[in-house]
Amino acid sequence: MPVSMDHIRFRPEQQLIDLLFERFGLEDILAHYEESGEVLPFYEVVLASQLRLTPLLAPRLMGLLDEVRDTLGFEAPVDLFVQADSEINAFALHGMSDKPHVVSLNSGLIERMDDDEIRFVLGHEIGHLAYRHYRSRLLNAALGEDETGETRMPPLLQRRLETWDRQAELSADRCGFTAAGSDIETAVRAFFKMSSGLGPEHLRFDVHAFLHQLEELQKLKRKEVLSTFSHPATPVRVRALQLFGEAGGARASRKALGQADARVTEVARLMELEVTEPLEVHSRDFLVAAGLLVTQAGGQELNRDQADLLLHLILPLSADPEAELERCHNRQAARERLASAIAWLRDNAGPERFGLFAQLAHVVASDGNLSAEDHAEMLVIAEQLAIPEKQAEQILYDALAQYLQAQASMKRPRFSFQR
Repeated sequence: MPVSMDHIRFRPEQQLIDLLFERFGLEDILAHYEESGEVLPFYEVVLASQLRLTPLLAPRLMGLLDEVRDTLGFEAPVDLFVQADSEINAFALHGMSDKPHVVSLNSGLIERMDDDEIRFVLGHEIGHLAYRHYRSRLLNAALGEDETGETRMPPLLQRRLETWDRQAELSADRCGFTAAGSDIETAVRAFFKMSSGLGPEHLRFDVHAFLHQLEELQKLKRKEVLSTFSHPATPVRVRALQLFGEAGGARASRKALGQADARVTEVARLMELEVTEPLEVHSRDFLVAAGLLVTQAGGQELNRDQADLLLHLILPLSADPEAELERCHNRQAARERLASAIAWLRDNAGPERFGLFAQLAHVVASDGNLSAEDHAEMLVIAEQLAIPEKQAEQILYDALAQYLQAQASMKRPRFSFQR
């Protein structure tokens, strides 16, 4: 009996992409892009440049594909292609309009992998197709570029999509694991070959080697380097599959899967941007806590412009700026976090103190208004940072002047000749 692919999906991945689609209104944008016909040529490119396999040409590979589809209960038509490339790799393209889905295997992968390992790869790619991961990966093209050639994708959305993209690999891995008979050793062999390019004549495949590597990664002092990877680090993927298998795999109860998902989430956080240098840590905490306190000094709410600018400033220092803001759940928590950050910055930071104060000034002034409460709060923070009052005043009013000028230009009446 086929498994339920919805049941085995890594739930945090699905929840994150659903949240992003709702928050940023992505459904209509993607639907329009798909209907535009611009996606269709991808199938033609593959058809023109790769060999499409048939049961007569490649009975073994087509048989493996049929087995995987039966195991996962994936009934949509899939064309299997092979391209001449020594790299051990594969990809999938979602069928558009009346075109079938595409799974493409590199010749290097076929030569170096055994049947079970190919089942794992095919299952992984079928997982991407079943979960329609392609749609989110079309967003950059769908949103397009501005007149300067820069992407129109909001930076916050881009950062959250990077997190989702790595989580999507964990969902697809579960499908590959299930298609390969829920055998962790098969998955490990496939990962070994994909990450090293070497076969069994060169390496002994050992799950404990990856898990030991994971322990070493967890000890890294500067973990933020891992956040630049497009895929999860292989030891993270191995551990995530091990936890999924221990929970019961495709036959696990919803409760057991929920517990496994929570543990996998903790492991996957290793791939998230987490600043570790003291200056970066305290700069982040300063912007978060001071930004919330100052913008709400007179009891007013944080407005949209202020919130957007604050999130933009925190973005280089956090994988999830909104979660950082939520950690300051009340004024007392914010004040404690701010006091700790200011104490370190005052004693250890030089020009950076002035730069951070200027960033905060822009957040406060972004609504074109500087209330008496805002002004007083900012001068207190300047004093705590050991910034002279005269310089603090200059920084504040320079920021305010920029936003007042921007508002004036937006309100300026437009004139045209009468015909």
